[in-house]
Amino acid sequence: MPNDTSPAVAPYLFKDNWDASPFMTAQGLTSEEVSTGEVALFLRNPTPAQRGAGGPPDAINGGVISYMFDGALGYAIVSAQMPQLRAAGADLAGYSQVTINLDITYLTAARGSAFKAAGRVLRVGRGTAFAEGELLNDQGEVCATAKGIWRIFWPRGAASTSGDTTL
Repeated sequence: MPNDTSPAVAPYLFKDNWDASPFMTAQGLTSEEVSTGEVALFLRNPTPAQRGAGGPPDAINGGVISYMFDGALGYAIVSAQMPQLRAAGADLAGYSQVTINLDITYLTAARGSAFKAAGRVLRVGRGTAFAEGELLNDQGEVCATAKGIWRIFWPRGAASTSGDTTL
């Protein structure tokens, strides 16, 4: 299957545009780059539709948690790779990534009025990246943890500058 690197993807690679992406606005999420390779997504005011659905009615749904982890870990990878892409003078519209695996452990019902999914990169290679994260409620309790693997599609002609990088 060919790599779809449509220009519509490129604007959302830049952290200034993360919050405007359809991915983020669909769930009412905001983001913060904590440091290179570390990103936090925030759900500050969960809607009734984001709560319950099989679990406790005051807890956010596991699907919402999964969505938050996919974004936090994925953006952490973008954050880690953006300096390499810029240093290589790469066409940023040609960069993309897809989730290969996202493993989530739900530790407790995610109750609270606000949530933070913190993602951090463990290792970035030429074709794959590994990240982990945790979901915290407004009391600072860890409600879930995640680890995942992403497939990286570099722009044509661009090479990663150093091979595998552990952050």
